[in-house]
Parts: sequence; structure tokens; C-alpha cells
Amino acid sequence: MNFERLLFRSWFYLRVGYGTYIAFLIGFVSNIIVIYKLAIADTSLVSVFPHLTEFAVIAVVIASPISVIIGLFHMRRTAAFAADASVSTEANPYVYKIVPGKEREVTVPLSILTARVLLKLAGDKLTAEEKQELEGVLAKADKLLMGQSIGLRK
Repeated sequence: MNFERLLFRSWFYLRVGYGTYIAFLIGFVSNIIVIYKLAIADTSLVSVFPHLTEFAVIAVVIASPISVIIGLFHMRRTAAFAADASVSTEANPYVYKIVPGKEREVTVPLSILTARVLLKLAGDKLTAEEKQELEGVLAKADKLLMGQSIGLRK
């Protein structure tokens, strides 16, 4: 693995680890502390929550299911997740290229070979349009197998 690839992979793992776990935990804990200090400690609610620990437990018990419901709503009921997935798909280079591994080594070559055998077996039974369409698809598959991309990247 070359240094540049290692550097960018490390940068990606840093962003995912920090953004998903560390920043979330720091933000969640600091939110509870700030809310306790501003809304509980200096008000009459201190009799209900005399210690930060009790408030934190209640906050986690209430916030967790609400967060799960909001996340579920986000994933299933809003267009936000669909937009996220659409942008991620468009940005993914493997949408336009063959994925290395079994797809490049077995699946696509086998599909090309199968299509070529079917083309030979069909002989004159295919119309000129069908034969041209199949040859066009085979040309695209060959292009993919050579490591080139197909389709229009936005």
C-alpha cells in the first residue's frame, strides 16, 4: 500500500471515528451538563434532580427512544435519507466501474462469456436491432473489464 493511499484511508477513518463516536459522545455529555447547569441547578427543579447523575440517567432514558423514533422517521418517512443515498451513490466511483474482486475476476467475465455464447447460439434468430443492442452491451462490459468507466458521472 503506497503512502498516499494510507494517508487518505487514515484521514477517512479519523473522520468517521471522531465524527461518529467521539464528537457524538462529547456533544451528548456536554449537552446534558449544560442543560443541568442552566435549567436545573440554579432553579427550583434542583429538588427533582438534586444530582447530575440522576438527571443524566433520566435524560438518557427519555432521549434514547425519542432519538430512535426520529432516526427511523428520517430513514423511512423523509426525502432526506433518499437524497443522502443518491448523492453518495453518484459520488461512488464503483457505480461507474467494476468493483475489484469477485465481480472483476468472475462475475463480469462470466456474464460476457455467456452473452457471447448466446449470441453464437442465436445465430440468425436475432433481429439486427437485437444483435446490435447485445453487441453494444458487450462493448460496454469489455470497457468495464479494462478498468474504464461507463455512464455519465454528475
